[in-house]
Amino acid sequence: MRTGDYFFKQVISKIAMLIIVLCGATLLAFLFSNLSPTDPAEAFVRRTTSNPTQEQIAIVREEMGLNKPFTEQYFGWIGNALQGNLGISLRTRIPVAEELPGTLFATLSLAGMATLFAVIFTVPNSIYAAAHKDRTFDQATKITTIFGMSLPNFWIGSMLLVLFAVALPIFNVVDFGNIKSTILPALALAVPMAAASIRVLRSNLISSYQSDFVTYARALGLPESKINRMVLKDSLPPMITLLFQQFGFTLAGSAAVEGVFSWPGIGSYMVSGILARDLPVINACVLVIAVLFVLINFAADMINLAIGRDMENGKEGFRV
Repeated sequence: MRTGDYFFKQVISKIAMLIIVLCGATLLAFLFSNLSPTDPAEAFVRRTTSNPTQEQIAIVREEMGLNKPFTEQYFGWIGNALQGNLGISLRTRIPVAEELPGTLFATLSLAGMATLFAVIFTVPNSIYAAAHKDRTFDQATKITTIFGMSLPNFWIGSMLLVLFAVALPIFNVVDFGNIKSTILPALALAVPMAAASIRVLRSNLISSYQSDFVTYARALGLPESKINRMVLKDSLPPMITLLFQQFGFTLAGSAAVEGVFSWPGIGSYMVSGILARDLPVINACVLVIAVLFVLINFAADMINLAIGRDMENGKEGFRV
């Protein structure tokens, strides 16, 4: 019962922290996007008019609401965003709420496949390396993962593009919407993710095998298969946190890889908005990425809490 009360209190505290972080994320997103010395109204008018006057710039600034106090702009933006109104792109004159879902889906599909590849690479390699600690495979894994974490994903993407789309035309990277076209950019994102995850999971597996509860379980005569499952479950929370964070980082930092593969994701969409000083697009992209990142970390915390509660119940069970 006490475990259940603790779990409930942890969930409530995580939800309260989620709300606070979301408020801070939206405030910072709006603040940083408005810190540029370039006047969005002036930038927009200069793209549409050869010799704009100050009166024309002032009219556009008023239409965009930039003449209002910062707090009024912020709360007005939040109120509109909660109603699904993210403004109209200054570059395309299309509502951002209509353009954003397609780009977000493209990046989510890319990040999802990259995470899947990372899990496929991580789990078996980590288990085998931990089971053969300090042997040849483990030493090779250490060296390989260091290189994997050091290489920029856009460089990995460029090499994959040259090898498997140019030299060996196996993949057609310009055919967006086809699963086959997702493989190379997903692999470019997955390599650093898998390298970091392998090191974390391997280290946790070794530490768990040396823990007291494993010694006690073996003394009780529990099957090795059951001990292995318990060790893997005990080692998962740090890797889950890392993978979920990497998934969030991929959403925010996929622009370089998307640029290499001409992928129409939210990263490319945000970069084009920044270059055009398209404030509604910038605000909307930063807001969506920030909210998703916070929600992804919240989901990781909930999964880890559930795993932790299950592990505690299991340990208590065989102690009794």
